[in-house]
Amino acid sequence: MKASAFDSQRSWVWKMILSAVPISVALGQLWRFNHGANLAAVITVSLGVVCLMLATYALWHEHERAAKLKGAQEAHSQFLAATETSLDAFCILECLRNDAREIVDFRIVYVNANAERLAGRPRSDLVGQMLCTATPMEATRPMFARFCRVVESGEPLNEEFPVGHPTIRATWLQSQVVKLGDGLALTFSDISEAKATQERYAHLAEFTDSVFQNAPFSIVATDTNGMITAMNVAAEKLTGYSREELVGKAPLTRLHDERELLGKAVSIDAAATLDKYGFQVLTAGATVGGTEEQEWTLIRRDGGRTPINLAMRAVTSDTGEVSGFVSIAFDVSERRQMLDYVTHLATHDQLTGLAGRALLQDKTVQAVELARRYGTKVAVFVIDLDHFKRMNDSLGHAGGDQLLIEAARRLSRSVRSTDIVARVGGDEFVVVMPDITSVADVEQCAANLVAKLAPEISIEDHLVRVTASVGVCIFPDFASDAKHLLKRADSAMYAAKENGRNQHQIFSESMLKETAERLTMEHALRHALANGELSMHYQPQISLTTGAITGMEALLRWTHPKLGNIPPAQFVPLAEETGLIVPIGEWAFMAACCEGKALQDELGADLTVSVNLSPRQFQQKNLVHIVENSLAKSGLPPERLQIEITENMLMVSSENILDKLQKIRELGVRISIDDFGTGFCSFSYLLEYQVDRLKIDQSFVKKAETDANAAAVVRTIIAMSHGLNIKVVAEGVETDEQLRFLMRRKCDEAQGNYIAVPVARSEFCDVVRKYNKNVLVRLAEPVNGSGREIARGLIAQQ
Repeated sequence: MKASAFDSQRSWVWKMILSAVPISVALGQLWRFNHGANLAAVITVSLGVVCLMLATYALWHEHERAAKLKGAQEAHSQFLAATETSLDAFCILECLRNDAREIVDFRIVYVNANAERLAGRPRSDLVGQMLCTATPMEATRPMFARFCRVVESGEPLNEEFPVGHPTIRATWLQSQVVKLGDGLALTFSDISEAKATQERYAHLAEFTDSVFQNAPFSIVATDTNGMITAMNVAAEKLTGYSREELVGKAPLTRLHDERELLGKAVSIDAAATLDKYGFQVLTAGATVGGTEEQEWTLIRRDGGRTPINLAMRAVTSDTGEVSGFVSIAFDVSERRQMLDYVTHLATHDQLTGLAGRALLQDKTVQAVELARRYGTKVAVFVIDLDHFKRMNDSLGHAGGDQLLIEAARRLSRSVRSTDIVARVGGDEFVVVMPDITSVADVEQCAANLVAKLAPEISIEDHLVRVTASVGVCIFPDFASDAKHLLKRADSAMYAAKENGRNQHQIFSESMLKETAERLTMEHALRHALANGELSMHYQPQISLTTGAITGMEALLRWTHPKLGNIPPAQFVPLAEETGLIVPIGEWAFMAACCEGKALQDELGADLTVSVNLSPRQFQQKNLVHIVENSLAKSGLPPERLQIEITENMLMVSSENILDKLQKIRELGVRISIDDFGTGFCSFSYLLEYQVDRLKIDQSFVKKAETDANAAAVVRTIIAMSHGLNIKVVAEGVETDEQLRFLMRRKCDEAQGNYIAVPVARSEFCDVVRKYNKNVLVRLAEPVNGSGREIARGLIAQQ
């Protein structure tokens, strides 16, 4: 206990003694008076009373002191429990004053466990130490002055401050300082993590605001009613409005085409109004938690219209309640232009700019549907340039392109603006004319198209005359839909070509019958191979020098159980068009090799087997494999196989052709050019492709007797071929005069019905044996003249 407290208690005891003496004396006098006792007795009694009173007081005071001590101990225990379990650092400071009663420092009286951890030092090193000595605190620092002000004024202090001292295990502290006697009670909370989080959020907010303001696309925020609450710089540039003009003053719908919004709203609710549904149309998908993204028309401040892509997203609170919307928009003008350009490329012909096949199909369907609805007619014209391939080969591809461009211009100028002009192939065009009222109008339009294409075209200082074959079909007269309309117009075009070209042909009932027959034949052809209806016939080829049979040409034949024998001229082009020539051609090639080998073995003669390859077959990537596989399976010697191709095939993709022909020749197979003279192959191609034989087309052979020009062509072909060491075969020999002419011109070989007609495999050996027998008989007879004349005489008897 302190001295002052002890002095106070002692003074109080003396006061009690002094007050007890007169009381004791008074009591003694009273006792003396009543009992007649002497003075000593009275004093003795008085002292006894005093002692009794003192003893009573001492007992009472001891009880009070014990009670207070117990209360103080309990309070102290509660204080320790509270401070030691506190999550904050707590300490008590006592003022240290100079003689002038000025605070010069603070003594640390108490620190709790968290204060130890925060300071990084045990409390034994802290308690009793001066604050400015034990901590980074300095008497000259502002914080020391604030601590002193709390003691002097009694006003508490609350503040946050950063900590940079290495011994303090915190970067930010929050302090609460209150006066406690002549000292301070300090509470420190470590708010380092909270401050770091706050700083992160501040940086994030700063970053978000930076992204918002500097985004390259327009961002506009609205409340739930559509009122604009924020917009970035890009939005100002896109709309032409400043933020001051719109934020908090205008709805988002102001930036949109009212008719466009209302039209969409009416499609949802017929009674919709712009005020009621305008903003809902923009946010329909966003309201339910998704992203509403569509293309709209933005109305700029100057009234300009800009197509935009607008994405709307709802802003939700922690409870999931929608608190507003954010719209992101960007100008799609360039994208639309690019899309239009790409769409144009996809739907139009790049060379002429006309509609392509896909767009033509769509436009034709539309025209037919409108005609069906309003009871009008639609005419489709299929235009094919006559002999375009010949002109393209002679002019070159650049010249051919110019020709096509000029043809497209003439066609476009010859029709109405509402008509459709398309290019669907190399030299094939289509015109669709809706709103036709009569067949007479169609006749006039078709004749006009033929006439417009007829004038000469100047290409690279050359005047080229172009004619066209035009086929026409009319809806609904001869076709019930767009598909048949186009197909039957195409059939009419082929009819125009067959009738002499440079004319038009309207699809008719008779053609409808032919089309039906064609469809029947196509259906039957698709099953001909599987049904075993196809077979190979063989026509002998003879030497015009010796008269001996040197080979055979394999010819495909088709016998249908109901249609009967169908000529190759009918079904081969159909097979080419439908693509059936590929599987049929593979079968025919294998059959010719196998049967040819079997015929060689049966006759005991090394005859050449000639097999025709169509242009479609020659495009097959596995053609070389097919040839190699057929030779391997049949056992036919490669040098006895002769592949016949048309000369026009050499003019297409010559590099690819050369590669295939080279690989085929490497197998040992011979190459022959069929129908030579009808195409446009030059002799330079014959050298490049290393051709073994030429077959003069039968049209020249037939005319050679009567037509001097045809005879000159035959003589030229034979002479030039021999000069190139190429053998010549004449096909289609029908008369003795034709045979004699060929022999005089020293043609190497010949075939034709005059020599022998094509026969089935089962008959071929008998034909060859009969022919050889007649040859032997004739050789035994004496005949004047050269060996060639003898051979001629022998052959003429066949």
